[in-house]
Amino acid sequence: MAELEHDGLYRLAVADGVAVVTLNRPEVMNAMNMQLRSELIELFPRLDLRADVRVIVLTGAGDRAFCTGADLKERSRLSTADMYRQRRFLQTKTQNLVSSLNKPTIAAINGYCMGGGLEIALQCDLCIAADRAVFALPEATHGFIPGAGGTQRLARAVGVQKAKEIILTGRRFDAREAEAMGVVCKVVAADELMAESMALAARIARNPATAVMQAKLAINASQETGLAAGLLVENESWLSCMLSDEWKEKTEGFARGERKA
Repeated sequence: MAELEHDGLYRLAVADGVAVVTLNRPEVMNAMNMQLRSELIELFPRLDLRADVRVIVLTGAGDRAFCTGADLKERSRLSTADMYRQRRFLQTKTQNLVSSLNKPTIAAINGYCMGGGLEIALQCDLCIAADRAVFALPEATHGFIPGAGGTQRLARAVGVQKAKEIILTGRRFDAREAEAMGVVCKVVAADELMAESMALAARIARNPATAVMQAKLAINASQETGLAAGLLVENESWLSCMLSDEWKEKTEGFARGERKA
C-alpha cells in the first residue's frame, strides 16, 4: 500500500514507481485557488526528479469532481490589478506544468472536469474517465476564454471546428462523447476508475524508464513539427535509449524466452 507523503490541499502517495496526486478540496469540487496552484508548481517538477517515481496519476478527492477549474469565489474578491498579477506571475507557470514533465501522466477523471480542470487533463498523456464524468470549458459564459491551454490543446485533440463549438458555446459533454472525440482514451464504471488507472500506470512503470520517456518525447514532437523533423527527434530519442543498459537486459531476456506481457 502506498504511504501518504502529503495531506493538505493535495494528497501525495508513492508506491511501486507510481505517484498518485489527489487534488484535495472536495468541498468546492477541487477548484484551484492560488495556494493550491502554488503548491502544484512546486510539486510536479519535484516528482519529475524523483528516481522512485516512473508514472504520475492525477485525480480529485471525493466522488463528485476531478477539478472544476479556478476558485471563482476567490477570483470574485480580486481586483483587476490582483488578477493581472496572478495571470502574469502565477497562471502562466501552470499552462505547461504537467505537459512539460518527462514522465508519463495519467488523469483519472472521477466527476466534473470543467474549465481549468479540463485544461489540466488535456496536459496529461492519458485520460481515463468514469462513466459519470462531465466535461466543459465554460469560460466564455463567464466573460473569459480558456486561458490555461484550452484553446490550443482542445483544438489539437478534437479538431478546430469541434473545439470552437465546445468553447464558444461553453456547453457540457459527457464521458462517452469525450471518448468519441479523443479527449479521453477510455471510459469505465466509476467504481473501477482508480483500479483501471493504477493498472495502466503499473504496466507503464514496469517498462524501462528511459524508453518510456524518450517515446513520450518523440510522440509529443510529432504534434509540433513536420514529418522530417519529427523523424530526426525519433532517431535521437532511440539513440538516447542506449544510455541505459535496460534495453540489453530486456533483449537478452526476450531471446531466452522470458518475455512478459
